[in-house]
Amino acid sequence: MTEDNETAGFFVMDSSRKRRNLFVDFVQLAQNRYSVREYASKPVSQDLLDKVYEVSMKTPSVCNRQATRVYQIADPEKIATALKIQGGFNGYGMPPVLLLITSDIRAFMNNGERNEPFVDGGLFSMSLLYALEAYGLATCPLNAMFSLSQDRQTRALLNIPDYELPVMYIAVGNFPESVPVCRSTRRDPKTIVKKI
Repeated sequence: MTEDNETAGFFVMDSSRKRRNLFVDFVQLAQNRYSVREYASKPVSQDLLDKVYEVSMKTPSVCNRQATRVYQIADPEKIATALKIQGGFNGYGMPPVLLLITSDIRAFMNNGERNEPFVDGGLFSMSLLYALEAYGLATCPLNAMFSLSQDRQTRALLNIPDYELPVMYIAVGNFPESVPVCRSTRRDPKTIVKKI
């Protein structure tokens, strides 16, 4: 596909569009968020990340248990090793920051809540993605659907306890001046909504 197609393919994003993200409404923010896999060399501000975490803490969780945890990885060697284990970020330079979202399963009571770590972790991750976008940072969500070997290697690398489940990674960096991003066709909501 080429950038000439309005519904799918790619286009080159001008990062100047992102500088005023804190001043746009949520609909505009959400409709203009794209996964970005290439980042500027400028370091990511810890002050911005701290603001992002604070906003994300408003995410709902079952009975307000707040079981989600975030591992902020800035060591380039650990990022490279983590992404090599993860296996889905090949062909790109390393992001300046890699976040691993986990859920502390001690917050859940029984097998009836077996899916809740991923539900709560997913909700928190989406809040985090939107907060990162609002503060003008480029992101790419990456899966953590690990094999047993990948899980063990990741736990050893990042010192993750057995009672936390990996939910997903988010690569984070500053936008370069311009960057190619994928544009995917979205289904018409009528095809997914069942009115009862």
